[in-house]
Amino acid sequence: MAPPSSEESATLSAFLDTLLPSEELSGSATDLGVDRQIWAFSNTTPDFRKLLDYGCRWLNMTGGARFSALASDQQIAIVDWMSRADWNEIPRRFYELVRQVAVELYYSNPAALGGLSIKPSPQPLGYPPPWS
Repeated sequence: MAPPSSEESATLSAFLDTLLPSEELSGSATDLGVDRQIWAFSNTTPDFRKLLDYGCRWLNMTGGARFSALASDQQIAIVDWMSRADWNEIPRRFYELVRQVAVELYYSNPAALGGLSIKPSPQPLGYPPPWS
């Protein structure tokens, strides 16, 4: 498949960073490379790639300017609307499927877990001695 255009890349990146923004303890979706992973996955899944194309095109028609050029509050309002739209329409389908893949890719990256107060599994290093 052809690589995404710079406009498509910017649009998907802005969408992903609206879903998973950077914060004090972890980076945004694009900081962790989720955008690149999603494009790579779309190269192996033609229907998903088609959904990305349609979704990015739709996002760029919503606010007068390209989605990536909109103010953060406008991007958030559009993504919020998408989360409540009709499941059988592209905006909601795009929102749900891309969000699901993005969240899985984001939280499977150890860099996203730095600020969470969860202790890692003792494996593969084993359990610590009982006296420590």
